Amino acid sequence: MSKLLNIIFILILTISFINCQEIINISNGPIRGNSFDSHKEFLGIGFAQPPVDQLRWKSPLAPSPWSDVYDATYERLPCAQICNLPPELCTNTSTEDCLYLNVFTPNIDFSTIQEPLPVMFFIAGGRFEMGSGSGELYNGTKMVNSSNIVFVSINYRLGIFGMLQTDTISGNLAFEDQLLALKWVQQNIKAFGGDPNQVTVFGESAGGTSCALHLTSPASAGLFSKIIIESNPWSLPIKTIDEAKDLAKIFAKDLGCDINDNACLYSKNQEELLLAMNISQNHFNVLAPLLTFLPWTPVVDGVLITDQPLALIQKGDYNKVPIIVGTVRNEALVFVAGIALDISKIEYIGGLIDIFGLSHEIKIYELYKPFINGSNFMDTLGVVGTDYIFVCPVRNAAMYLSTNSDFPVYTYQFQHVSSFNPYGNGYDYCADQVCHGLELPYVFGNAGQYTFSAQEQILSTNMQNYWTNFAVNGNPNIGNPVNIQWTQYSKSSDDMLTLDTPSYMQSNYLKNYCDYWDSLGYQVGW
Repeated sequence: MSKLLNIIFILILTISFINCQEIINISNGPIRGNSFDSHKEFLGIGFAQPPVDQLRWKSPLAPSPWSDVYDATYERLPCAQICNLPPELCTNTSTEDCLYLNVFTPNIDFSTIQEPLPVMFFIAGGRFEMGSGSGELYNGTKMVNSSNIVFVSINYRLGIFGMLQTDTISGNLAFEDQLLALKWVQQNIKAFGGDPNQVTVFGESAGGTSCALHLTSPASAGLFSKIIIESNPWSLPIKTIDEAKDLAKIFAKDLGCDINDNACLYSKNQEELLLAMNISQNHFNVLAPLLTFLPWTPVVDGVLITDQPLALIQKGDYNKVPIIVGTVRNEALVFVAGIALDISKIEYIGGLIDIFGLSHEIKIYELYKPFINGSNFMDTLGVVGTDYIFVCPVRNAAMYLSTNSDFPVYTYQFQHVSSFNPYGNGYDYCADQVCHGLELPYVFGNAGQYTFSAQEQILSTNMQNYWTNFAVNGNPNIGNPVNIQWTQYSKSSDDMLTLDTPSYMQSNYLKNYCDYWDSLGYQVGW
């Protein structure tokens, strides 16, 4: 009798397991994903052939068709990296075989859906050298449940695997990976109930930079209908081919290869390449100090990327779509603290001179004198960096975006100091600040090991509603309820949504500071 009960129990478990999975067909063949009461997820779908062996530094190729059912029930490893992001964004292992994406949907019947759902396509940040589209923070479950959308997150090659520029290797492989993933969405998203004509691209940090590149790249035209740019460091330049080659030469030397010796480059394993990359990117260029803060970037090649994104926006040369663009309050603090936790007055002045020149240092010192508190100038330099690299170029971009097209522009700043510190140990200075990336738990509704307070949960719900309303309607106010009407940006009103507990609209934020930086321009220190 007990044996019979065991068999019945195993059969019940097996049937339950089958019922929790679903098979659909995409262009390359059938795939199996997970189906839950709340949502469906298809994880680790290969959108390109593995970029390994002789495909290591080659343009991504579409995957070959398959006949067996592809297992899309689990996430794949992130792209090769040495990760020092907050704990929940890092894993202990990574791989070159990493060009995979994840798709989350509401729990709907794909075969009977009458109107396809808008799509949100997420590009993760990580300084273009770490991070991935997977993991707890970027889980799309709550986002697809907050509104009827389809959510896609992607991986793309990082660091020297995606942005090494030599005479024979393109520094835009990572950008090509993103383009191929966007084209995959155009070809396949209908199978998941998604609408290829309603794709909102959004990303943060290096993902925000990627969004700015897609906004201004002719190669991205027609692949998306709306865009959300979070915390893009606008004043950190996309490298020219020559600048990228200079870094590549340093990398090759640290690796023990000649830069044009492809046989030597290809002979090195992942660990050797990552170690050399980590050494080479720490070389400081005193003549162009801002290049050091973002060592690996796509390159201005004149084809995929024709100029710096801000310069193209100022010229009106970009893909015209509705836009959300914004920052958090203390963006640059983690970058400054990464250099030194204690910065003296002499070091502060020296840094201003090195970046902005002696003639501008005096004005900048006086302008930011109110932010000096004690003998440690780390926070003060963080304020300067936040305004010059993030906040003020966002206002500058919004001015041109709002006048160069009829599409709406919405600007924001996330200013809430969380009741928890997602950065964890080693980032104590972020406990009472709004560090780079701290809006992300609220956008995704995922506090990880922490718990939102009641007011923080309201803030998170409103942010998810703003983001998904925008994806659905092109207007963050229409759709799911929000507690503050987010007015469009215009140069005359200079309106910005301040995301806090509670949130509110404000005008002319940092006007005197941003007017100064506008007059100076955003290419100083290159």
